[in-house]
Amino acid sequence: MIDDEKIIAAFGKILKEHREAKGLTQEQLAHAIQSHSTHISRLENGHKQPTLITIFKIAACLDMKPVELISKIKFQ
Repeated sequence: MIDDEKIIAAFGKILKEHREAKGLTQEQLAHAIQSHSTHISRLENGHKQPTLITIFKIAACLDMKPVELISKIKFQ
């Protein structure tokens, strides 16, 4: 059975790793996707699930395809 919370937490971890690798702050990423830094923080901390639109916007800002971002999610 798939555990929703584990998937959301795993996405947050991947998001943070890639954001930091691009040298972006939460504020910079939030501005780029027309959101707020608290939204990015909540995503990274596994407190919020991203929408499909948010995934596409984040992937574009990180110079990735959405499928590349999603496929990096690993959880057990």
